[in-house]
Amino acid sequence: MRLLKCEAYINKVDCYTRDQIVQANPDIAGVGVIIGFLSTTCLAFLVAISVLFLDRYEKIVNLFRRNITKNEDVYEHDEKEAYWRSPTFWSRVLSKNLLALADTQLLTGLAIQFAAMLRHCDLSIYHFQIVTELAFLTTVTHLLTVVTLRNYFVKYKWINMPRIFFMLGNLALLGYTSFVSYSYDLAGLDLSTSLACFFQGERPPFRAAFGGKWAALLIGAIGGHVTVILAMYVLEDDNDNAKHQNTKKNSSKWSWLKWIGAIFRTWIVAPIYAIYGVYMAGSGLKDTQALGNPDVRMNGSEGDWGFGQFLPVLLLALPVFAGWESFWEEKDEDRENRFGPRGSQAGSRSALNMFDGQKSPKSHQRSRDTSVEERRIESSSRQRSASRVSVSPLDTPRQRSTSHISISPLPTPQFPSPLHTPQVPTSSPHLSPPLPSASPNIGQGRSSPAVNRSRSHSSFSKFEEHLP
Repeated sequence: MRLLKCEAYINKVDCYTRDQIVQANPDIAGVGVIIGFLSTTCLAFLVAISVLFLDRYEKIVNLFRRNITKNEDVYEHDEKEAYWRSPTFWSRVLSKNLLALADTQLLTGLAIQFAAMLRHCDLSIYHFQIVTELAFLTTVTHLLTVVTLRNYFVKYKWINMPRIFFMLGNLALLGYTSFVSYSYDLAGLDLSTSLACFFQGERPPFRAAFGGKWAALLIGAIGGHVTVILAMYVLEDDNDNAKHQNTKKNSSKWSWLKWIGAIFRTWIVAPIYAIYGVYMAGSGLKDTQALGNPDVRMNGSEGDWGFGQFLPVLLLALPVFAGWESFWEEKDEDRENRFGPRGSQAGSRSALNMFDGQKSPKSHQRSRDTSVEERRIESSSRQRSASRVSVSPLDTPRQRSTSHISISPLPTPQFPSPLHTPQVPTSSPHLSPPLPSASPNIGQGRSSPAVNRSRSHSSFSKFEEHLP
């Protein structure tokens, strides 16, 4: 069963003439597209090697001292030095940068392969082969990322599941597109021939196609990805203490095999595949109009810069931004509180946190001495009356429909507006009751402003009964 067909194009394309003129397609083979893919892969290669070196910096230095300089002193990083000068700091920064590079390549690789699959009947074999070479570069970046950051992917396997899912999808698409690109000559076709001829003609046998470049690509890419994915979702993690204690005896005899597998994966498979991929893709892309002389006759230009060419190049700024942000994030000692206090109730309690910050440290240790409270209240009332400034909502008296006064839970009991509150001398030992005009709910009758001392003392006694 054939998934892709081009029956409508069978009478529109020439499948027998060699060295045909190929129409330029800058969206596929433009100078910006090719430069963007090549630059991202090369940067990812350099960053991955740097992270591997920084993670093993102390071991490498001590190994060099013992075997080369014959120095028996063990090197250890001085914790008194600035953190941003340590290998751990730069390893964390570059690791995030490597993830950003891999994500950029992941999306652009899927995009260009989807575009090629949707337009497979309109493309030439020449342009479809360029798509394969560019997708080949994306697998190099992905393999370097999963091998270099293997511990991160294993520890946070569910967080990285979408990333792994798209990586496998990109790898599956590459397996199909590379089969077409690397076996077209077995079908008797030319680079300048339309791709519709491949889908309408006889397909080359699978065994014959597997014997060349396609086999090396699949074995290296699939093998490198599968080893890390198995460690993430199938094999047990040695860093898990609970599982490690239960299976310590069973896994001890396989520890040497895991160690050999890690060495083989990190220092043999990944570097060789990366070097091979960059070399093979680079050798194929240099024979394009964007970077050199194409192998076919072209109609149009693929070296002109437009939106489709600037976008892949500008996407290189995303990893740069990620690295810059990661540098200052790691260097910031208060990075945990950069976006506010953490916690499940941080958002719902933002107002409470704001008010808690305004409270004094002694707000919960209010004095129970009524004379001190009275003098402080009267002094505050006199100051507000002198300034003639409107009070805030926190200074608004709490009034109820009952006949007694309700006290606010704030440390300082609040009273009516100073515009209607009579001034009481500071030396007075008692609290004067509020006027009926200021508090109409306290009493029904209206009394004279001149209130005798006995009535004032009685009112304050009632007020004191309601104190908490």
